[in-house]
Amino acid sequence: MITGWGGVVEAFDLSRLTDFDFEAVCKDLFEEEFGIRLEIFAAGADGGVDLRHLHGDDPALIIQCKHWQKSTRAKLIDHIKNSELSKVIDLNPGRYVLATSVELTRAAKDKLYEILKPFVTSPSDIYGKNEIDALLRKHGRVVRNHLRLWLTSASVLNSLLSKSVVTRSHDLMQRVAETLRVYAECGSRAEAIAMLEGKHVCVVAGSPGVGKTTLSHVLCAHYLSQGYDLVEISEDAEEANSLWDDSIPQLFYYDDFLGQTALDEKLGKNEDGRLISLMSRVAKSPNKRFLLTTREYILAQAKQRYERIDRHRFDVQTCVLDIANYTYGARASILYNHVYCSTLPEVHKAAFAAFDVYQPIVVHDNFNPRIIAATLSEAQSVPLGANSIGREVVNNLNDPSRVWDHIVNHQLKGVDVHLLRTVLSFLGAVSLRDLEEVWLRSGLSSRELKKSLSVLDGTMLRTSNAGKHVFVEFHNPSVRDYMRDYLSADSAEVDCFLRDAHVFEQIESLWSMLSSRGGSELIASLKRSKSTLESRALDAFDSRGALVKGHYSSRDPAHRSVVYMRLGELVGSELIQGRGWSEIRDRGAISSSADPGSVLLILNHLAKSERAELRDFLPSAVGQAIDWIMGDLSDWNLLTAAAEFMQEVSDICPVDDALGAIEEDMEEYAKRAIEDWAESASREPSTPLEEMERILEYYEDGLGWTGWNGPDEQTFALARRYVEEAAPKYDSPRMSPGMTALARGTTLREMKGVGAMMASLSNSHPEAN
Repeated sequence: MITGWGGVVEAFDLSRLTDFDFEAVCKDLFEEEFGIRLEIFAAGADGGVDLRHLHGDDPALIIQCKHWQKSTRAKLIDHIKNSELSKVIDLNPGRYVLATSVELTRAAKDKLYEILKPFVTSPSDIYGKNEIDALLRKHGRVVRNHLRLWLTSASVLNSLLSKSVVTRSHDLMQRVAETLRVYAECGSRAEAIAMLEGKHVCVVAGSPGVGKTTLSHVLCAHYLSQGYDLVEISEDAEEANSLWDDSIPQLFYYDDFLGQTALDEKLGKNEDGRLISLMSRVAKSPNKRFLLTTREYILAQAKQRYERIDRHRFDVQTCVLDIANYTYGARASILYNHVYCSTLPEVHKAAFAAFDVYQPIVVHDNFNPRIIAATLSEAQSVPLGANSIGREVVNNLNDPSRVWDHIVNHQLKGVDVHLLRTVLSFLGAVSLRDLEEVWLRSGLSSRELKKSLSVLDGTMLRTSNAGKHVFVEFHNPSVRDYMRDYLSADSAEVDCFLRDAHVFEQIESLWSMLSSRGGSELIASLKRSKSTLESRALDAFDSRGALVKGHYSSRDPAHRSVVYMRLGELVGSELIQGRGWSEIRDRGAISSSADPGSVLLILNHLAKSERAELRDFLPSAVGQAIDWIMGDLSDWNLLTAAAEFMQEVSDICPVDDALGAIEEDMEEYAKRAIEDWAESASREPSTPLEEMERILEYYEDGLGWTGWNGPDEQTFALARRYVEEAAPKYDSPRMSPGMTALARGTTLREMKGVGAMMASLSNSHPEAN
């Protein structure tokens, strides 16, 4: 019997189960009840066999599962008589058991018994909903193993409404019931429970939409079923302290405890201290648990802002959800649940049972539950063939622009579109600090940014933290592509874009879009708004620069100069071109550069320019470039980079002397390194292994060079031997080419299980006919 659930007569909401859930529950139930091992088959694939037991030469035991929540007893009886009976006769089992989620009266069971005998040994081999409920009450372990079943049991749901639940529990119960329909186990529940049991505190973190609140609902229900009272916190830690009761088990639940964005002060005076104190108090109390949720980047920001939060060991109390870690089976379960719970016609749902329909979705690099849900929802209102919906999901994963188009044009407010346009104005993920600075300079408030970010984060945008910085970027490349096309097609949007450009990175992003899809339309719009563009560009050149993840060249004066010269040329602006040119001519941009690529672009631009002034400056620019590249040749990487750079410069103008000097330095460096390794039998060589391998390759290439004065062959052979002996110690496993991490981690058993689950979508439901 199930204990600790208030002593009520348990009733289970079987309607929450999918077809595959129901078969899996029946398998576990009858294995417990009959003490046997049952095989489970894909629905409809074995002539009406859902579960089977074979023992030696004995006739088979076959169990048929009929999950017909919307059907009547009369329809079930007709279906068994007209469709199933002939299959049973052909199978000729030793014993046949029928299990259904339909409530059966004694008269209905007697009719079914008359139809199915002698294969059904007695009416007791026909299990209706009441009998299934009785078995579930008897076999509590089965209930525990099926999350969707126990979470919607009457006792758990009633406990959410009991007087011991302190706040807003009725709404919580409704949300649990709604989200559970598409919830799929992804491994995080066990991790979170282990954390709550071991540390008594768990912070569920992740980006919006990844499932933090859903997981938290499941965890709340888990502890309610264990006899805990639920205390839902809405304002501050003092709520928990005021309701603390040493005599009873309590779960304190604090959703979004740091707010939906950390742009403003979420925590009140000394609240950080009270929060940490509450965590410590719960950690020491055997009958208390503390569950909190937050966005990962907000936690990172809070640690920067509040010293006491920074000192607290959140790392050992945080369960981070990331869809990139979802297994093949978890992804398939998400797809299955969304399809099963949709209002699509049964024939459309059945199409997803095919491997070539569900497989491309499950393994897709851009797998996203929200895109899947949006596509299925759209398919319910747009006429599509049954076999087209799966392709539509894949198409939207490949190019979700159709989903984004509907959202932008029909669901978002103007301020939300402004945020998307602002993020587009940076080449990549921009720090939240710099995004807010640009936003405020556009005349908008931090509160408006907070609201828009909470709307878009997790759908079209995503936030993440790296080190001490929080970054905002498009959720995936398809959103950037969509917004770029959205901008290019509307000159009014271009005007807004220009008015809100305040830092160099925004001008750089604009320049990069000119050579991409839709660039010609954008150039035409910029020419019409040239005066605005010139004003914004001239102001932005000397801006301190925004922090864009993985992109630091914007602080390079040579890079800024190239961008301005080329942008000015494309839009026909002498002012913009002149700003870049003056930086090169008068301020030594080449000598201050950090990027050989930018210097090469400058030299190429000068060499090909139609302006005599620029062409005449080329020799001086090349001299600056040679001095700059040869300023530091202290290791092999710098030497090879300098040689490659000078090879590129030699295509623009002769630089034989400089190139020869670099090659001499390389030969001398290589000789010393080889001799060092040849003498390293009793010590660690000074040249790193990876660098030495490249030097040996360089030496072998140079054996036939005229005038090459390398080490003798014996020294080289000895160095090579020591390198080869050292190499295995540094080797790391290499991943098989062409295999994604998802595919490598997927077992054949898991794939078969997914196949059986998806096949259940092909079940024929008479109530849908």
